[in-house]
Amino acid sequence: MKKISVITLHRVKNYGSVLQTYATQVVFEKLGCTVTFVDFWRKDLIDDKLLRNAPTASHMWNKNFVTRMIYKLARRITTLKKIKVFNSFINDNIKITQQRYYSIDELQQNPPEADVYCTGSDQTWNSDYNGGILTPYFLEYAPEKKPCIAYSASFGKNDLDNWEVEDTKKLLQKYSAISTREKSGVDILQNLGLEGIQLLDPSLALSLDEWKTIISKPLFYKKYMLIYQLNKSKDFDLYVEKIAKKKGIPLIRIGVYPGQVLQPGKMIYIPSVEDFLSLFYYAEFVITDSFHGTAFSINFNKKFAVIYPPKYSTRLQSILQLTGLENHVVRDYNDFSCFDKEIDYQKVNTILKEERNKVKVFLLEALNLKIEN
Repeated sequence: MKKISVITLHRVKNYGSVLQTYATQVVFEKLGCTVTFVDFWRKDLIDDKLLRNAPTASHMWNKNFVTRMIYKLARRITTLKKIKVFNSFINDNIKITQQRYYSIDELQQNPPEADVYCTGSDQTWNSDYNGGILTPYFLEYAPEKKPCIAYSASFGKNDLDNWEVEDTKKLLQKYSAISTREKSGVDILQNLGLEGIQLLDPSLALSLDEWKTIISKPLFYKKYMLIYQLNKSKDFDLYVEKIAKKKGIPLIRIGVYPGQVLQPGKMIYIPSVEDFLSLFYYAEFVITDSFHGTAFSINFNKKFAVIYPPKYSTRLQSILQLTGLENHVVRDYNDFSCFDKEIDYQKVNTILKEERNKVKVFLLEALNLKIEN
């Protein structure tokens, strides 16, 4: 039984990050491996630092004292709840190293023991998102001669910046097998003279039946339209209001920021991870600007519409192209045709089944395990 050590963005306080971590664990365990996640904390994600920074917001400096105090309190409460929700899920469901790591030096001095070292999914290689090239996510601590692989890693953008090209190429040369989440990632690798393959995000590598094991009971017993919005947009807000009136169906919003209480829909504020999944599973329709919101809509066979965010829409484009669902992007805020389009989920599920098999074949070969007939 091979022991796999995975590093990923599991400590980001959002649903997509912890759920792709959970899915990665299940994927490796299904192959008969033991897997442990490196408990590496990016400096800006440390809980104490999040709480210290929670009250600050430059756009509130010109507000009156009472407004600032209310905003600070709301931000602190939000941060505390996120810490509780996401840390609890990790503690209950994810196998992590006993040691916490905060730097590449700590990792190099005492690296986790494993047969294979793996960079996991999410935007592990996005230098914009990570505040520069973070070498732990490139397995710079892995002992020499130990195999290094990447499972559905993401650069999060179409092209590397000029300043990072040479360093990224050098860091990736140690990998014996690389898979990326987006086709654009494969293109980046080719431009670096490296080989790679596009694979599903781990959240899609698990079937609906596998996700059902942790989906909670329904929070509502009437039809509802689910809103999962990560970026502020007045156009988005007006659009969902119009469609709710047009269809005569109530809006339920997964809230992740205090200000979303003022946006359309009844807000469920930072639900548990299991309730997050439930809200998607039982929704009549989903409107989202989130990659993982889109991924779970597709995986749970929902009717949905996607509104591209201002940044990092590459990953959304990639999964929609892969499943042939590009026509579910809202490009005109006066166009509501997405809501009447039937989705051939038999075709989509066939594609997902084939792509899941590609994940299995890639990992079996990368881990030098026996490929079943």
